[in-house]
Amino acid sequence: MLKLGVILGLFASSMLLPAQTASGWHLVWSDEFNAAANTPPDATHWNYDLGDGGWGNGEQETYTNSINNAFQDGQGHLVIRAIKDANGNFTSARLLTGIDNSSDAVNLSWQYGKIEARIKLPFGPGVWPAFWMLGSDYYTVSWPDCGEIDILENFGANSDDASTAHGTIHGPNFANDGVGAAYHLPNQEKFTDDYHLFSIEWAPNSVRFFVDGTNYESLTPASLPAGGQWVFNQPFFIILNLAIGGPTTFLGTPQPDTPFPQDLLIDYVRVYSAVSLPATQPGISPGGIVNAASGSGTIAPGALVSLYGVNLADATYGSLFENGSFVTSTPSGVSVSVNGKSAPLTYVSPTQINFQLPWETALAPQPVNVAVTWNGNTSETEAVTVTPTAPSVFLNPSTGVALNSSSQGVGVLYGNGFGPATALAADGAPNAGAAQTTNACSLTIAGQPATINYCGAAPGEIIDQLNFQYPAGMGSGVAVFLATLTINGVSGTFLIP
Repeated sequence: MLKLGVILGLFASSMLLPAQTASGWHLVWSDEFNAAANTPPDATHWNYDLGDGGWGNGEQETYTNSINNAFQDGQGHLVIRAIKDANGNFTSARLLTGIDNSSDAVNLSWQYGKIEARIKLPFGPGVWPAFWMLGSDYYTVSWPDCGEIDILENFGANSDDASTAHGTIHGPNFANDGVGAAYHLPNQEKFTDDYHLFSIEWAPNSVRFFVDGTNYESLTPASLPAGGQWVFNQPFFIILNLAIGGPTTFLGTPQPDTPFPQDLLIDYVRVYSAVSLPATQPGISPGGIVNAASGSGTIAPGALVSLYGVNLADATYGSLFENGSFVTSTPSGVSVSVNGKSAPLTYVSPTQINFQLPWETALAPQPVNVAVTWNGNTSETEAVTVTPTAPSVFLNPSTGVALNSSSQGVGVLYGNGFGPATALAADGAPNAGAAQTTNACSLTIAGQPATINYCGAAPGEIIDQLNFQYPAGMGSGVAVFLATLTINGVSGTFLIP
């Protein structure tokens, strides 16, 4: 068996996010979308753009304020839904924190900081989701003089693929093409498979673009083409929308077999300001609490979690197993609380802490608040979404391929977030023995169903284990296969040898 110490060492060293500065972040505004099912978006946060006319892009949808097109799902998400009616007409929604054409009830805008949203994308020909911003002087100077920051766009199957997101700025004299870059998910992952974190860090004369904490583009006035004007040192407001391409749109139109409705799912939108932290004040990176195996933001009770930030500890503690269990505090007093309960720690350093999410942690739509304490000082809380399962497997840090011990068509994977088992271990304690998950597991490899022999707790560890048989005929001349593990309706994808 691959021992837990090996697993912990792998993700302690391989899952680090880009280095943080000495500054931290203070939450100044958010919408967590935790209202009851079929509740409209919060009217104190959002307005609607309404109507058709192409919106300057040849789009063919009509934007409405109908609960059919924009609603909260009761599980902690906002749903923006594009619908195709029996006559082939499309409706959708475009929400903004700025002023719309018929109301001045909302006028939220910000200048500088970290702007982020956790989103699961739809995908299909002509389907165009976006999370973006316009300068607040849009209502007086119009576009492009107001400036536009596209934190996220996906251009649909006609022009792009499901693993690509775009970050772009537009302004005077670089309006149509803009300046920006594309981000490609690794390991054949798709933005439709899971929620991902899209954000910018915005400062005077600088906009930096991130996906899941990875900075893939940094823009300054020097990035602009000749004659381009930097108009991004002013307040901007936020927009969320799901457009449908028309005959003159560069990304094309939906095809007859493109499935509808299409849903853009938003877990939250948050705005942070940059702050300076004292040397002993812990700071959690926004969006920096992730599944320790996959690095995604989907986490489940009992799973191992990685937390990233600044000033998290005085030193690195790699051995935290004492008296048959993982400790909840280091000798210097570093601890992690989850809704006020201390979590078992498996690794602690000044920029990363790995811990087990307590089994009794509340599930979505209730927010779960996580904080770090060190030297008597406690960080600001970071709210996270917890789902019943978050199936994932530990990856080789150098290849990104699942750590698999296989022979004669039989494989063994070590995983995370499989959910409760028939014999539930205490928090921080290794599993006493084999115990199947209480939810059914399914595995496909290269699209073919694999036979599962065991799916549950890894005996003697605090992680999970999957024993399976490859589908017949697999392995001839192919280095790796795309696999999908599904438990309780939640899926995780990965590459497997």
